[in-house]
Amino acid sequence: MTMQRLPLFVLLPLMSTATAQTDAYDTEINGCKGCCSLTISDIHGAPGVPGGPGVPGEEGQKGDKGDNGAKGEQGRIGLAGQRGSPGRLNLNLCFRDVTGMMRYNQQVIEYCDGTKWLTLVLTIGTSHLLPAVSCQQVASTYKSISYNGQYWIKPTAVHPPFQTFCDAREGWTLIMKIDGNKQTFDYNNQLWSNKETFQLNNLDLDDKETKLASYWTLPFTELRLGMKVDGTTKWITFRYTASSLYSLIADGQYRNTSIGETKWRSLLPRSSLQRNCNREGFNAKSSNSNNVLNHSLARLGFIANQENNCQSPDSFFGFGTRYKSARNSAGNYVTISPDNGALNIRAIGYIMAR
Repeated sequence: MTMQRLPLFVLLPLMSTATAQTDAYDTEINGCKGCCSLTISDIHGAPGVPGGPGVPGEEGQKGDKGDNGAKGEQGRIGLAGQRGSPGRLNLNLCFRDVTGMMRYNQQVIEYCDGTKWLTLVLTIGTSHLLPAVSCQQVASTYKSISYNGQYWIKPTAVHPPFQTFCDAREGWTLIMKIDGNKQTFDYNNQLWSNKETFQLNNLDLDDKETKLASYWTLPFTELRLGMKVDGTTKWITFRYTASSLYSLIADGQYRNTSIGETKWRSLLPRSSLQRNCNREGFNAKSSNSNNVLNHSLARLGFIANQENNCQSPDSFFGFGTRYKSARNSAGNYVTISPDNGALNIRAIGYIMAR
């Protein structure tokens, strides 16, 4: 059925009629008009029950990724674990990690090239791994093809190998070099009585002083002595058997030789000496034990006196020498009645043995 709009002039009378009817109703029910009034709910009924939750809406878009949080503190280092047992190197194995390792195998020196063991060819005396007994062994091994220079030797089983200068053609081993202008090897210096080396790097026949372990380790049957003055070196040799030069000198005891004055003086052709006493050898000194230091001394050499005794010699010729203020540790010194004039020749002295 179709609802029709009514004009306002129609609605107003209707509303008036409804109001009159309501008032009449109140009077009828309550017995008197105005005793109580009814609410709209009394007229229209109780409110309805609330509806349930609505259907969830669609999920929104995902937000941007937040910034990384701050880095946490580093944790403490844990306790060290127990040490493992030591490993063992198997010298039968040759591999990359042991390249260059050497071993001694049945009197042959071998080295690992990373895959296999190869024999190392060494020339005797050129390495501390294969030292010669002496320079004489170097000379006898290589004969005419050997060269003078530095070699490794090991004269005794109880001493380690060391380097020295070798006259490899004739087999002479250097023991020491003395500069007569210095007091390093003065007669009283402890280098003559101890087993200490001096300036090991001076391994040549130059003017630089040295004392090598051959002083106390090299046995010999011959000594070779040299003196250089003004660039010219003269040599003499003589036979004498000893376990070492140290054994002949360190105790300070006099031991004579029989080289002879002429041979000694050939080291310095313009030398001069007094005419008497003529004592030669190791630790040559005055026979007056109460006045030794005031007269000529030589660790290896020749002393002389103007008097016909050896009580007060005033001249010397040799190595490790001393006389009052002469300050000459290798060479020739003479005063008081010399046979070729007073002089003081300081030389570079060489002592070698084989």
